[in-house]
Amino acid sequence: MVQNQKHATEVAGVHADAPAEHLFFAQYRYWMAGYTMRDMFCWDCAWDVLLRYVSLDAGKALYAEFHLFTRVLNQRSQRPIGWLPDVCRCLCRDEYWVLNLVGASQQNNPHEELLAAAELVGIDEARILLAASRSLGRALMAENFVLAPFGGVLTRTIAQAPSTGAWPRTRH
Repeated sequence: MVQNQKHATEVAGVHADAPAEHLFFAQYRYWMAGYTMRDMFCWDCAWDVLLRYVSLDAGKALYAEFHLFTRVLNQRSQRPIGWLPDVCRCLCRDEYWVLNLVGASQQNNPHEELLAAAELVGIDEARILLAASRSLGRALMAENFVLAPFGGVLTRTIAQAPSTGAWPRTRH
């Protein structure tokens, strides 16, 4: 049985074991690894994992969307974007922002989207990343992969952050 026949269509929890989040992070991490190490084998692995979840036709569309999203993210960011190996169930700080970005895109929450995009690539480049995120979010939703809603998590977190000084950036 193919995994795309087993996953539920309801919203999953925020961890790498839920089908939507697992697919999302497997793809994100393989694409980021491919760009970082300049190794096409990582993208072949992304394709193989994708086909465990969706049909060939749906896989082609999602593969293209992940390619666009990670390429825009890498090209537009003024700093290295963090990611962890695929086997890790934890999220690094940048992965949290990426998950929040695409989740907010799926939930049509422009305020949360803009906060996450600005954190990842800066406010000047956010528009392009938002377009890629919205496109990826729609493609995931078309295959019933709905990332967990955040309901203002970023807004509350930023509101509680100290008003002076930047948050420390971590790289994994």
